[in-house]
Amino acid sequence: MMNTTRSCGLVLLCALLMLGGICQTSVAGAVCTVESSPGGKPGPLMKHLSPDCTKAEREAQAVPAASVMQALTQRQAVDLVGVVLQGDLIFDQLPVRKSQIPKGLTPEQQAALSALNDEEQRIVAGNLIIRDSVVDGALRHRSAKGTLEFEGTVDFHGTRFTDGVDLSRSVFQKSLAIDGALFEREAYFVQGHFAQGLSCAETKFGPHTRFHRSAFRGPVDCQGSLFDGMAEFLEVVCEAPVNFERARFGLGTGFSGAHFKKLANFSDAIFSREAFFAFVVFSGEARFAGAQFLQAADFSNADFKRGADLAKVRFDQKPLTNGTKGIAQEGAGKGGQSDFQQYAITLGILLVAAFLVAYAVKLK
Repeated sequence: MMNTTRSCGLVLLCALLMLGGICQTSVAGAVCTVESSPGGKPGPLMKHLSPDCTKAEREAQAVPAASVMQALTQRQAVDLVGVVLQGDLIFDQLPVRKSQIPKGLTPEQQAALSALNDEEQRIVAGNLIIRDSVVDGALRHRSAKGTLEFEGTVDFHGTRFTDGVDLSRSVFQKSLAIDGALFEREAYFVQGHFAQGLSCAETKFGPHTRFHRSAFRGPVDCQGSLFDGMAEFLEVVCEAPVNFERARFGLGTGFSGAHFKKLANFSDAIFSREAFFAFVVFSGEARFAGAQFLQAADFSNADFKRGADLAKVRFDQKPLTNGTKGIAQEGAGKGGQSDFQQYAITLGILLVAAFLVAYAVKLK
Protein backbone atom coordinates (compact mmCIF):
# COMPACT_ATOMS: atom_id res chain seq x y z
CA MET A 1 0.00 0.00 0.00
CA MET A 2 2.88 2.36 0.82
CA ASN A 3 4.55 1.74 -2.55
CA THR A 4 1.26 2.34 -4.38
CA THR A 5 0.71 5.62 -2.50
CA ARG A 6 4.26 6.74 -3.24
CA SER A 7 3.88 5.91 -6.95
CA CYS A 8 0.60 7.82 -7.18
CA GLY A 9 2.25 10.78 -5.46
CA LEU A 10 5.15 10.79 -7.91
CA VAL A 11 2.81 10.65 -10.89
CA LEU A 12 0.74 13.53 -9.49
CA LEU A 13 3.87 15.58 -8.75
CA CYS A 14 5.21 14.99 -12.28
CA ALA A 15 1.86 15.99 -13.77
CA LEU A 16 1.88 19.26 -11.81
CA LEU A 17 5.46 19.99 -12.83
CA MET A 18 4.67 19.27 -16.48
CA LEU A 19 1.96 21.93 -16.32
CA GLY A 20 4.66 24.37 -15.32
CA GLY A 21 7.04 23.18 -18.03
CA ILE A 22 9.55 21.76 -15.54
CA CYS A 23 9.12 17.97 -15.78
CA GLN A 24 10.23 16.64 -19.22
CA THR A 25 10.99 13.01 -18.28
CA SER A 26 9.45 10.42 -20.57
CA VAL A 27 7.36 7.80 -18.82
CA ALA A 28 7.45 5.34 -21.73
CA GLY A 29 10.21 3.22 -20.18
CA ALA A 30 8.56 3.27 -16.76
CA VAL A 31 5.40 1.55 -17.99
CA CYS A 32 7.14 -1.43 -19.62
CA THR A 33 5.90 -4.40 -17.64
CA VAL A 34 7.15 -7.97 -17.85
CA GLU A 35 5.26 -11.02 -16.66
CA SER A 36 7.10 -14.32 -16.77
CA SER A 37 7.03 -17.79 -15.33
CA PRO A 38 9.62 -18.55 -12.63
CA GLY A 39 12.86 -19.83 -14.11
CA GLY A 40 14.32 -23.18 -13.23
CA LYS A 41 10.96 -24.75 -12.36
CA PRO A 42 8.89 -27.20 -14.41
CA GLY A 43 5.76 -25.80 -15.98
CA PRO A 44 4.61 -23.68 -18.93
CA LEU A 45 7.02 -21.20 -20.47
CA MET A 46 5.37 -17.80 -20.21
CA LYS A 47 6.60 -14.27 -20.87
CA HIS A 48 4.41 -11.24 -21.61
CA LEU A 49 5.80 -7.79 -22.39
CA SER A 50 3.44 -4.83 -22.43
CA PRO A 51 2.89 -2.83 -25.66
CA ASP A 52 4.76 0.16 -24.19
CA CYS A 53 8.10 -1.64 -24.06
CA THR A 54 10.76 -0.21 -26.37
CA LYS A 55 12.72 -2.23 -28.90
CA ALA A 56 15.79 -2.14 -26.65
CA GLU A 57 13.75 -3.38 -23.68
CA ARG A 58 12.32 -6.24 -25.73
CA GLU A 59 15.76 -7.25 -26.96
CA ALA A 60 17.04 -7.18 -23.38
CA GLN A 61 14.22 -9.58 -22.45
CA ALA A 62 14.73 -11.80 -25.52
CA VAL A 63 13.63 -15.43 -25.29
CA PRO A 64 16.14 -17.97 -26.66
CA ALA A 65 14.76 -20.58 -29.03
CA ALA A 66 16.48 -23.28 -26.97
CA SER A 67 14.18 -22.48 -24.04
CA VAL A 68 11.12 -22.91 -26.26
CA MET A 69 12.37 -26.21 -27.66
CA GLN A 70 13.09 -27.46 -24.14
CA ALA A 71 9.55 -26.64 -23.04
CA LEU A 72 8.08 -28.36 -26.11
CA THR A 73 10.24 -31.43 -25.55
CA GLN A 74 8.88 -31.62 -22.00
CA ARG A 75 5.32 -31.34 -23.41
CA GLN A 76 4.83 -27.93 -21.77
CA ALA A 77 2.78 -25.04 -23.14
CA VAL A 78 4.48 -21.93 -24.52
CA ASP A 79 2.83 -18.53 -24.04
CA LEU A 80 4.81 -15.57 -25.40
CA VAL A 81 3.41 -12.09 -26.08
CA GLY A 82 5.32 -9.04 -27.26
CA VAL A 83 8.71 -10.73 -27.10
CA VAL A 84 11.73 -11.15 -29.35
CA LEU A 85 12.39 -14.84 -29.98
CA GLN A 86 16.00 -15.44 -30.98
CA GLY A 87 17.16 -18.54 -32.80
CA ASP A 88 15.65 -21.32 -34.89
CA LEU A 89 12.80 -23.59 -33.83
CA ILE A 90 13.65 -26.93 -35.45
CA PHE A 91 10.72 -29.24 -34.76
CA ASP A 92 12.59 -32.22 -36.21
CA GLN A 93 14.51 -32.22 -32.91
CA LEU A 94 11.40 -33.30 -31.00
CA PRO A 95 11.32 -36.97 -29.99
CA VAL A 96 9.53 -39.41 -32.27
CA ARG A 97 6.38 -40.86 -30.72
CA LYS A 98 3.97 -43.61 -31.59
CA SER A 99 1.65 -42.64 -34.40
CA GLN A 100 -2.00 -42.11 -33.49
CA ILE A 101 -4.87 -41.04 -35.73
CA PRO A 102 -7.08 -38.27 -34.22
CA LYS A 103 -10.71 -39.11 -33.56
CA GLY A 104 -13.64 -37.85 -35.61
CA LEU A 105 -12.06 -38.19 -39.04
CA THR A 106 -13.78 -39.55 -42.11
CA PRO A 107 -12.36 -42.73 -43.69
CA GLU A 108 -10.85 -40.57 -46.46
CA GLN A 109 -9.08 -38.33 -43.92
CA GLN A 110 -7.89 -41.33 -41.89
CA ALA A 111 -6.37 -42.85 -45.02
CA ALA A 112 -4.60 -39.57 -45.87
CA LEU A 113 -3.12 -39.24 -42.37
CA SER A 114 -2.14 -42.89 -42.28
CA ALA A 115 -0.09 -42.31 -45.42
CA LEU A 116 1.62 -39.29 -43.86
CA ASN A 117 2.23 -41.02 -40.52
CA ASP A 118 4.02 -43.89 -42.18
CA GLU A 119 7.16 -43.78 -40.05
CA GLU A 120 7.45 -40.76 -37.76
CA GLN A 121 5.25 -38.58 -35.62
CA ARG A 122 6.35 -35.68 -33.45
CA ILE A 123 3.95 -33.98 -31.05
CA VAL A 124 3.57 -30.48 -29.61
CA ALA A 125 1.31 -31.31 -26.67
CA GLY A 126 0.37 -27.89 -25.26
CA ASN A 127 -0.63 -24.55 -26.72
CA LEU A 128 2.01 -22.76 -28.78
CA ILE A 129 1.34 -19.02 -28.52
CA ILE A 130 3.72 -16.43 -29.95
CA ARG A 131 1.58 -13.29 -30.34
CA ASP A 132 2.58 -9.78 -31.40
CA SER A 133 6.22 -10.76 -31.31
CA VAL A 134 9.29 -10.92 -33.55
CA VAL A 135 10.71 -14.33 -34.41
CA ASP A 136 14.33 -13.74 -35.35
CA GLY A 137 14.95 -17.21 -36.70
CA ALA A 138 13.44 -20.00 -38.75
CA LEU A 139 10.59 -22.42 -37.99
CA ARG A 140 11.26 -25.78 -39.60
CA HIS A 141 9.69 -29.23 -39.91
CA ARG A 142 11.29 -30.98 -42.84
CA SER A 143 10.73 -34.63 -42.10
CA ALA A 144 9.58 -36.46 -45.23
CA LYS A 145 8.64 -39.57 -43.26
CA GLY A 146 5.90 -38.45 -40.90
CA THR A 147 3.97 -35.58 -39.34
CA LEU A 148 4.23 -32.84 -36.76
CA GLU A 149 1.06 -32.84 -34.69
CA PHE A 150 -0.08 -29.78 -32.71
CA GLU A 151 -2.56 -30.94 -30.08
CA GLY A 152 -3.23 -27.47 -28.69
CA THR A 153 -3.96 -24.04 -30.14
CA VAL A 154 -1.30 -22.47 -32.35
CA ASP A 155 -1.52 -18.66 -32.23
CA PHE A 156 0.92 -16.45 -34.15
CA HIS A 157 -1.38 -13.40 -34.36
CA GLY A 158 0.47 -10.20 -35.24
CA THR A 159 3.91 -11.80 -35.21
CA ARG A 160 6.71 -10.93 -37.65
CA PHE A 161 8.80 -13.80 -38.99
CA THR A 162 12.14 -12.56 -40.31
CA ASP A 163 13.24 -15.99 -41.56
CA GLY A 164 11.52 -18.84 -43.36
CA VAL A 165 8.62 -20.84 -41.96
CA ASP A 166 8.16 -24.45 -43.07
CA LEU A 167 5.48 -26.36 -41.15
CA SER A 168 4.74 -28.80 -43.94
CA ARG A 169 3.13 -32.15 -43.08
CA SER A 170 1.70 -30.64 -39.88
CA VAL A 171 -1.59 -31.62 -38.26
CA PHE A 172 -3.34 -28.80 -36.40
CA GLN A 173 -5.97 -30.42 -34.19
CA LYS A 174 -7.19 -27.01 -33.02
CA SER A 175 -7.22 -23.64 -34.74
CA LEU A 176 -4.21 -22.02 -36.38
CA ALA A 177 -4.22 -18.21 -36.10
CA ILE A 178 -1.75 -16.23 -38.20
CA ASP A 179 -4.00 -13.21 -38.74
CA GLY A 180 -2.15 -9.91 -38.89
CA ALA A 181 1.19 -11.73 -39.12
CA LEU A 182 4.05 -10.78 -41.43
CA PHE A 183 6.11 -13.41 -43.24
CA GLU A 184 9.20 -11.74 -44.67
CA ARG A 185 10.37 -14.95 -46.35
CA GLU A 186 8.71 -18.20 -47.43
CA ALA A 187 5.71 -19.70 -45.61
CA TYR A 188 5.18 -23.40 -46.34
CA PHE A 189 2.25 -25.47 -45.07
CA VAL A 190 2.41 -28.25 -47.66
CA GLN A 191 0.13 -31.27 -46.99
CA GLY A 192 -1.17 -29.67 -43.81
CA HIS A 193 -4.32 -30.84 -42.04
CA PHE A 194 -6.34 -28.09 -40.36
CA ALA A 195 -9.00 -29.65 -38.15
CA GLN A 196 -10.60 -26.40 -36.95
CA GLY A 197 -9.63 -24.04 -39.72
CA LEU A 198 -7.20 -21.26 -40.46
CA SER A 199 -7.37 -17.55 -39.63
CA CYS A 200 -5.10 -15.40 -41.81
CA ALA A 201 -7.09 -12.16 -42.20
CA GLU A 202 -4.92 -9.12 -43.04
CA THR A 203 -1.82 -11.32 -43.09
CA LYS A 204 1.13 -10.30 -45.26
CA PHE A 205 2.85 -13.22 -46.95
CA GLY A 206 6.31 -12.99 -48.49
CA PRO A 207 7.93 -14.19 -51.72
CA HIS A 208 6.50 -17.73 -51.70
CA THR A 209 3.48 -19.25 -49.93
CA ARG A 210 2.52 -22.91 -50.27
CA PHE A 211 -0.53 -24.81 -49.01
CA HIS A 212 -0.21 -27.48 -51.69
CA ARG A 213 -2.45 -30.55 -51.07
CA SER A 214 -3.62 -29.30 -47.67
CA ALA A 215 -6.99 -30.24 -46.14
CA PHE A 216 -9.16 -27.75 -44.23
CA ARG A 217 -11.97 -29.22 -42.13
CA GLY A 218 -12.78 -25.85 -40.53
CA PRO A 219 -13.33 -22.41 -42.09
CA VAL A 220 -10.56 -20.45 -43.80
CA ASP A 221 -10.64 -16.67 -43.28
CA CYS A 222 -7.99 -14.85 -45.33
CA GLN A 223 -9.97 -11.70 -46.12
CA GLY A 224 -7.79 -8.68 -46.78
CA SER A 225 -4.62 -10.76 -46.86
CA LEU A 226 -1.67 -9.92 -49.12
CA PHE A 227 0.23 -12.61 -51.01
CA ASP A 228 3.18 -10.59 -52.18
CA GLY A 229 4.84 -13.46 -54.04
CA MET A 230 3.76 -16.76 -55.52
CA ALA A 231 0.79 -18.41 -53.81
CA GLU A 232 0.09 -22.13 -54.21
CA PHE A 233 -3.19 -23.68 -53.11
CA LEU A 234 -2.99 -26.55 -55.58
CA GLU A 235 -5.24 -29.56 -54.89
CA VAL A 236 -6.46 -28.25 -51.52
CA VAL A 237 -9.69 -29.65 -50.08
CA CYS A 238 -11.89 -27.21 -48.14
CA GLU A 239 -14.83 -28.72 -46.27
CA ALA A 240 -16.00 -25.43 -44.71
CA PRO A 241 -16.47 -21.89 -46.09
CA VAL A 242 -13.42 -20.12 -47.51
CA ASN A 243 -13.07 -16.33 -47.52
CA PHE A 244 -10.52 -14.53 -49.70
CA GLU A 245 -12.56 -11.34 -49.99
CA ARG A 246 -10.37 -8.29 -50.77
CA ALA A 247 -7.26 -10.48 -50.85
CA ARG A 248 -4.43 -9.37 -53.14
CA PHE A 249 -2.24 -11.76 -55.08
CA GLY A 250 0.96 -10.17 -56.35
CA LEU A 251 2.50 -12.96 -58.45
CA GLY A 252 1.32 -16.21 -60.00
CA THR A 253 -1.50 -17.84 -58.05
CA GLY A 254 -2.60 -21.45 -58.30
CA PHE A 255 -5.81 -23.07 -57.08
CA SER A 256 -5.85 -25.75 -59.78
CA GLY A 257 -7.31 -29.07 -58.73
CA ALA A 258 -8.85 -27.63 -55.53
CA HIS A 259 -12.23 -28.73 -54.18
CA PHE A 260 -14.37 -26.15 -52.37
CA LYS A 261 -17.25 -28.04 -50.76
CA LYS A 262 -18.86 -24.93 -49.24
CA LEU A 263 -18.80 -21.20 -50.00
CA ALA A 264 -15.71 -19.94 -51.84
CA ASN A 265 -15.63 -16.15 -51.59
CA PHE A 266 -13.19 -14.25 -53.84
CA SER A 267 -15.23 -11.03 -53.98
CA ASP A 268 -13.15 -7.90 -54.73
CA ALA A 269 -9.93 -9.93 -54.78
CA ILE A 270 -7.14 -8.65 -57.05
CA PHE A 271 -4.95 -11.01 -59.08
CA SER A 272 -2.08 -8.91 -60.43
CA ARG A 273 -0.48 -11.78 -62.35
CA GLU A 274 -1.55 -15.15 -63.77
CA ALA A 275 -4.28 -17.01 -61.86
CA PHE A 276 -5.02 -20.70 -62.32
CA PHE A 277 -8.36 -22.28 -61.38
CA ALA A 278 -8.19 -25.19 -63.81
CA PHE A 279 -10.07 -28.35 -62.79
CA VAL A 280 -11.37 -26.69 -59.60
CA VAL A 281 -14.65 -28.07 -58.24
CA PHE A 282 -16.93 -25.49 -56.62
CA SER A 283 -19.54 -27.65 -54.89
CA GLY A 284 -20.84 -24.68 -52.89
CA GLU A 285 -21.51 -21.09 -53.86
CA ALA A 286 -18.69 -19.34 -55.74
CA ARG A 287 -18.46 -15.56 -55.39
CA PHE A 288 -16.20 -13.57 -57.70
CA ALA A 289 -18.17 -10.31 -57.94
CA GLY A 290 -15.83 -7.32 -58.13
CA ALA A 291 -12.72 -9.48 -58.52
CA GLN A 292 -10.01 -8.20 -60.88
CA PHE A 293 -7.79 -10.43 -63.03
CA LEU A 294 -5.11 -8.14 -64.48
CA GLN A 295 -3.31 -10.91 -66.36
CA ALA A 296 -4.27 -14.32 -67.76
CA ALA A 297 -6.93 -16.29 -65.88
CA ASP A 298 -7.41 -20.01 -66.46
CA PHE A 299 -10.78 -21.53 -65.47
CA SER A 300 -10.56 -24.38 -67.97
CA ASN A 301 -12.40 -27.57 -66.94
CA ALA A 302 -13.56 -25.97 -63.68
CA ASP A 303 -16.95 -27.14 -62.39
CA PHE A 304 -19.27 -24.53 -60.83
CA LYS A 305 -21.97 -26.84 -59.51
CA ARG A 306 -24.10 -23.94 -58.24
CA GLY A 307 -23.22 -21.60 -61.05
CA ALA A 308 -21.10 -18.46 -61.22
CA ASP A 309 -21.50 -15.16 -63.05
CA LEU A 310 -18.06 -14.23 -64.37
CA ALA A 311 -19.64 -11.29 -66.24
CA LYS A 312 -19.39 -9.37 -62.96
CA VAL A 313 -15.62 -9.84 -62.93
CA ARG A 314 -12.99 -7.61 -64.50
CA PHE A 315 -10.80 -9.54 -66.93
CA ASP A 316 -8.02 -7.63 -68.65
CA GLN A 317 -7.55 -10.69 -70.85
CA LYS A 318 -10.29 -13.05 -71.98
CA PRO A 319 -10.29 -15.96 -69.49
CA LEU A 320 -9.69 -19.54 -70.56
CA THR A 321 -12.94 -21.45 -70.05
CA ASN A 322 -12.55 -24.52 -72.24
CA GLY A 323 -14.57 -27.34 -70.72
CA THR A 324 -15.79 -25.16 -67.85
CA LYS A 325 -19.23 -26.04 -66.46
CA GLY A 326 -21.89 -23.87 -64.83
CA ILE A 327 -20.71 -20.33 -65.66
CA ALA A 328 -22.41 -17.28 -67.17
CA GLN A 329 -19.78 -15.77 -69.43
CA GLU A 330 -21.71 -13.06 -71.26
CA GLY A 331 -19.71 -9.86 -71.09
CA ALA A 332 -16.61 -11.51 -69.69
CA GLY A 333 -13.25 -10.48 -71.06
CA LYS A 334 -14.21 -7.09 -72.52
CA GLY A 335 -10.72 -5.67 -72.38
CA GLY A 336 -10.89 -5.02 -68.66
CA GLN A 337 -13.85 -2.63 -68.53
CA SER A 338 -14.91 -2.59 -64.92
CA ASP A 339 -18.27 -1.27 -63.71
CA PHE A 340 -16.58 2.01 -62.80
CA GLN A 341 -15.09 2.37 -66.27
CA GLN A 342 -18.44 1.64 -67.91
CA TYR A 343 -20.13 4.23 -65.70
CA ALA A 344 -17.43 6.77 -66.61
CA ILE A 345 -17.96 6.14 -70.33
CA THR A 346 -21.73 6.47 -69.95
CA LEU A 347 -21.32 9.69 -67.97
CA GLY A 348 -19.00 11.08 -70.66
CA ILE A 349 -21.54 10.35 -73.39
CA LEU A 350 -24.29 12.05 -71.39
CA LEU A 351 -22.12 15.13 -70.82
CA VAL A 352 -21.30 15.38 -74.53
CA ALA A 353 -24.99 15.02 -75.39
CA ALA A 354 -25.92 17.74 -72.89
CA PHE A 355 -23.26 20.03 -74.34
CA LEU A 356 -24.59 19.52 -77.87
CA VAL A 357 -28.15 20.23 -76.77
CA ALA A 358 -27.07 23.40 -75.00
CA TYR A 359 -25.10 24.50 -78.05
CA ALA A 360 -28.08 23.89 -80.35
CA VAL A 361 -30.34 25.94 -78.06
CA LYS A 362 -27.80 28.76 -78.10
CA LEU A 363 -27.74 28.79 -81.90
CA LYS A 364 -31.49 29.34 -81.98
